[in-house]
Amino acid sequence: MKKLFLITISAIFAITGTSCAINKSQEIIRPVEYIIVKSGSNASDKVFFGYLKSSSLTDLSFQIEGTLKKIYVSEGQTVSKGQIIAELDAPLYHIQVQEAQYALSDAVIQYQNAKSYYDRIKKLHAAGGISDNDTDNAKTKMESANYQIQIAREKLNYMVHRSGYRWIYAPSDGIILSKAASEQQYLNPGAPVVQFQGIKDVEAYIFVSQNYINKIKCTDSAKVKVDAIKDKIFDAQVKEISQTSLEQLSYRVKLKIFNQTTELKDGMSASANFEINKNEKDTMLIPINSIIKEGGRSIVYTIIKRNNNYGIIKKNFVETGELNGNSVVIKSGLNDGDYLVTRGVSEVQEGQRVKY
Repeated sequence: MKKLFLITISAIFAITGTSCAINKSQEIIRPVEYIIVKSGSNASDKVFFGYLKSSSLTDLSFQIEGTLKKIYVSEGQTVSKGQIIAELDAPLYHIQVQEAQYALSDAVIQYQNAKSYYDRIKKLHAAGGISDNDTDNAKTKMESANYQIQIAREKLNYMVHRSGYRWIYAPSDGIILSKAASEQQYLNPGAPVVQFQGIKDVEAYIFVSQNYINKIKCTDSAKVKVDAIKDKIFDAQVKEISQTSLEQLSYRVKLKIFNQTTELKDGMSASANFEINKNEKDTMLIPINSIIKEGGRSIVYTIIKRNNNYGIIKKNFVETGELNGNSVVIKSGLNDGDYLVTRGVSEVQEGQRVKY
């Protein structure tokens, strides 16, 4: 009986020993993927959308009434500053200029006659044949005639200037977008003739979300793309930032465009690329899928005691910051050079041996 007991005990130890040997030989070393943590610039490109608007988009018109005689430009035509756009047939103003010219000529003749008379009276007065009163009257008439010349000349200048309103000139280099009147049409002062857009006055109106509006400052640079103009990028600078949310929690940012061309037109769809956080200090970013939650806290796993592509898992509690696409800012809990597990995170635990 004692012998049988010893045999049983020996068998139990043999089985136990065999079981331990099997577990040890079947240890699972889980493979993981990793990145080496490194702080870097938090700068990132953000694209926002809007449209183009011309600050000099205007209707050109005559300042006087008359019949539209001729439009010298066509829609879509590029014009230079001072170029004649249209002409008004206004014979009344031509007649008024002629009348003013005649009035000036008559005033000159009247002055010459008055001066000649005064010169004669002055000689007679010196000889004692004319009274002081008659001499003074002759002088007064001569001075009055001279004053009438000045009035006539000013009136003529005014009528010539007003007669010049018969033409419309391009206020700057620009584009004729459309015509609003037809030749032989009678126009009142201020009636639109053509719609004009200055070439160098097109701006971009871009709408920036509330999450990024405080990261954009006046004089910041941007790159503008226009949907209708392929493969071309325009340099721009922030000119004005709206202080009020306009729609869908976005703010309007006005951009000055530098390298403008005649292709840029009012109303075209546009987008602007801004470099966000370019002036901030270096920040640590890690993939958001490398973080898991434990008891309301954020943790990540790193690999320590590395040797021949094998290592031990370490748990790290981290403090996170704002999201940046598929990454998140790490404020504390990691150091540059740490081996951060990025794949297989949910399948490892602290102290586990892994292959990487």
